[in-house]
Amino acid sequence: MGQSAAFQNALLIAGLAIAAVIMITQMRALWFTQDDAYISYRYAQNALDGHGLVFNTGERVEGYTNFLWVILLILGGKLGFDFDTVAKAFGIASAVGLLALAAFATRRAWQTAGLGNGVIPGIAATVALAANGSLAYWAVSGLETVFFAALAVGALYAWTVRPNWLVPFLVLASLTRPEGGLVWVIILAGEWLWGDGAKSALRLAAIGALLLAPFAAFKLIYYGSLLPNPFYAKTGLAWEYIQSGLEYTWLYLKEYGLYGAVALLGVAAMTVLSGHWRLWLVFWLVYTIYITMVGGDVLKAQRFFAPVHLPLLLTALIGVGSIARRVFPKIAAHWPATVVAIGIAAWSFFIPREPLTYIWGMERGLIQKMATVASYLKQTDPRQFSIAASTIGRLSYDLRGHRVIDMLGLTDSTIARHPESIPGNVSTWRERNFNATYLMEADPDYILFSTGHKPSAPAERALMLHSEFRQNYYASLYSAPQLGRLLAVHKRKGPYNKPDEVWPTIDLAQDINQAFNYSIGDNIDSAMACITRVKRDGPGDFATPDQFIADLLYRHGDPDRALAYTDSALAIDSFAITAWHIRASIATQRQDSVLYDQSLRHITRLAPWLLTTQ
Repeated sequence: MGQSAAFQNALLIAGLAIAAVIMITQMRALWFTQDDAYISYRYAQNALDGHGLVFNTGERVEGYTNFLWVILLILGGKLGFDFDTVAKAFGIASAVGLLALAAFATRRAWQTAGLGNGVIPGIAATVALAANGSLAYWAVSGLETVFFAALAVGALYAWTVRPNWLVPFLVLASLTRPEGGLVWVIILAGEWLWGDGAKSALRLAAIGALLLAPFAAFKLIYYGSLLPNPFYAKTGLAWEYIQSGLEYTWLYLKEYGLYGAVALLGVAAMTVLSGHWRLWLVFWLVYTIYITMVGGDVLKAQRFFAPVHLPLLLTALIGVGSIARRVFPKIAAHWPATVVAIGIAAWSFFIPREPLTYIWGMERGLIQKMATVASYLKQTDPRQFSIAASTIGRLSYDLRGHRVIDMLGLTDSTIARHPESIPGNVSTWRERNFNATYLMEADPDYILFSTGHKPSAPAERALMLHSEFRQNYYASLYSAPQLGRLLAVHKRKGPYNKPDEVWPTIDLAQDINQAFNYSIGDNIDSAMACITRVKRDGPGDFATPDQFIADLLYRHGDPDRALAYTDSALAIDSFAITAWHIRASIATQRQDSVLYDQSLRHITRLAPWLLTTQ
């Protein structure tokens, strides 16, 4: 018997090792750092530099949602490791920890359900989880996603079979992410219903309150709030949030749940599982409802669902085993479960692979772009300038020491808690909060749109309505040959001594955005129609419409008309550097030295770095 048990354990560990190799191979293929990770890195660096847990020096705003993760980064930094190394090491270790939980939890659940020794289902579950591209993606992202998932599932496992580990797992999970509180509530409900009853649940709640009281006190004293600032910036009670959440959840069910079939298999397990194991399915259900209600996540690749992949997989395999036991009593139940696990593994690997690879490529491109922008700004502007941006991660980390204003409010309490509302200001962005009036009053030296010229986010579109932005900021250009294009950053001209008037309708910004979208899609007629409407019906106090038309005409082989529109643009604003750039290009083609010299003088005035980087 002892040898049999030892053999079973060795077989399970061998399967775990194979699964770890599969997972780490995926990680290597998806190696990158998520832009948002750099927000935590900036907080950690500011703490190491003696400024405290702040994003901007002197501004106490809890713009992170991963306190324990930031503390681990700080400790790693003190030991001489760079933050990215620390983050990835913990991410990889956490992913392997989840695989171990899959092996041992599935085996134990299988035994409890009376379906056999559970070794083969344990191995099957571990391999299926290792094939999950979302977990591999987030494990090496620099974020706390998989670390928190391991703690949350660890707490679930501890409540089921290792009670002495429960409180440490719950406390660590609660210190890592706010959703740790939800994990605590779910387990308290399980303790009440299927554990030792109400008294035990209340005692566990009291222990949690006592242990987390110092953390709550710190948040109240240091930041003035129990909830992190991103809670106010990202969530709301409007139907549009629930609609986004439903779309987010459906994508998860499609990519990792076989269109919901895996969940139905999990429900089948309820007939054979004891109360402690039933909580695994309840955990999946409640957590999924929570994700849906808060609107899902602004980041792709199913980040929020990382803690529920394993609970759903485990209960689904038990469900398959229980069905197989009834329908095919002569066949060992672990074989149908293994076949289903292989199917889930193949689905989880191949179905999301193309979108996951696309998201990975886009994120790497964003990081490169933001690093390039930060580098150029530091090279060309020696001041302690300030910058507002709608994508702040890598940019803010590279611009440590500069004030960075998050236009979406993640690290700015005024925007997060006092947002403006403009009827019709909708977009595909899930970060909907903005306060353009506050931003204009802050007078940032630079404003960076996520896509350069185009106002994509609601916060960017709101700025287009302000006369101060239209008249006192111009799109400065920076050459980025490694990206194959020019980068645009809106730069402040100087003091603005006129009243800031707000255009009455959002149509102005929507038409500009749509014109850029049509232009990118090479739909010239529609792009021209949108921007002509802006030129005809808009305020007429900014060069963007004429500059846009000039660029469109030049790129499509009509330099004569393009030149005429650059004249119109420059008559409105001599800072319209794109117009000067177009004129220089036309002058070069025509060998017009007079036009070229004139254009060169103004480019030298506005962006001399263009002359040395092209």
